[in-house]
Amino acid sequence: MSNSKLADVVAVAGAAAYLGYKAFEWFTGAGADAGAGAGDDDIGDQDASHGRFYGSEDLPLSKQLVRYHEYRVKLDAQQEKHAKELVHEYIEAIVKSVKGQIDQGKPWRANNCRIEYTGSMYEGTKWGRPDEFDIMIVIDGSQDIECEEVTPGYSRLRASQYLLSTHRFSRCLDRDNNISPRKMADWFSGLVQKGVNQVACLGHDSVWLGVSRHGPAIQVDIRERSGLFISVDLVLCIQLGPQQLFVAKPYKEYADEPPDWRLRCDPAMLWRQSFSVIETRSISRIDGANECRRDCLRILKSIFRKEPGLEKFTSYHLKTVLMHECRFQGSWQIRRIDERFMDLLKRIESCLREESLPHFYLPELNLLDGIRHVTIDNMRGRVQRLINSKVQRDSVLHC
Repeated sequence: MSNSKLADVVAVAGAAAYLGYKAFEWFTGAGADAGAGAGDDDIGDQDASHGRFYGSEDLPLSKQLVRYHEYRVKLDAQQEKHAKELVHEYIEAIVKSVKGQIDQGKPWRANNCRIEYTGSMYEGTKWGRPDEFDIMIVIDGSQDIECEEVTPGYSRLRASQYLLSTHRFSRCLDRDNNISPRKMADWFSGLVQKGVNQVACLGHDSVWLGVSRHGPAIQVDIRERSGLFISVDLVLCIQLGPQQLFVAKPYKEYADEPPDWRLRCDPAMLWRQSFSVIETRSISRIDGANECRRDCLRILKSIFRKEPGLEKFTSYHLKTVLMHECRFQGSWQIRRIDERFMDLLKRIESCLREESLPHFYLPELNLLDGIRHVTIDNMRGRVQRLINSKVQRDSVLHC
């Protein structure tokens, strides 16, 4: 592919992502109806000595959901604050060493690599415990890396021809000068291990640090003597345009049967386009005062992880459903949490019935591709029971 065609691909993909991002911000209308619904947080009679409620099954759904969120889903504020302090103290020290080595040999016009805090902890959608963090190390590849889209959401990344002899990632190239995701992940893993060793040598007796491979991510574990355990996924990312970022995640990792299309290249050489940075920035500010978008998402994530048979409908699927639903629902005040919760369940059921959940930023990509039909049917049946049966809802929302 010529350089001009490659540039066209980059420009079109970047523009599509940017327009999707702006559309999402417009549709969510964060801050709309702010201040409405004050005083709508009355959630029922409470046993003050035990922090539990009387007659939970007799409560209206709105109060059941608020109570469930408060006692089963919401993070403890002090634990969350302490966990973030640990991550910032230790991971930033590790990443400082990693960034210095990554930037060696970069083109002079390329920006230094940077940190992006992503995922549910920074979106404000984590539930249960503040024990999982996601951090991206973003490399500016705009000056020495070219892109060729192979299929929606996946591309080959190639070293620019004019820099082949001195390319900073020459150790990670194949015979066609494509950048190998596996080789890049191996190299990145070694850099992280060196960074951890340097920090560990500083003599932090109260904290133990460990490194392991977690798929394409490098997982750094932080364990305090007090027993607190945190895992941090560090993911290497290459950025080619304002909204065009790629990560070394495998092609169709969630699929348990082959998709309909056939690739024209080795899938091991594909880089997945990532929208984690856009999504984190959007979701983190999606709610105005007394709004419940993220509350609904946290509740659904909790239910879908605990209910047998729903595990194939992942947290990313649920987040995508929420982003689509925000296009159609104007009011997300907490007083309407029951309506919005049921709307989300109905949208999930519709997606499963049609076996289609378009990616929010790449609508030609169906996120349900590759999941077995029988699995989808079983999940749809479970969701239908939650929609139609108060007894089923009371069971999952019981505290």
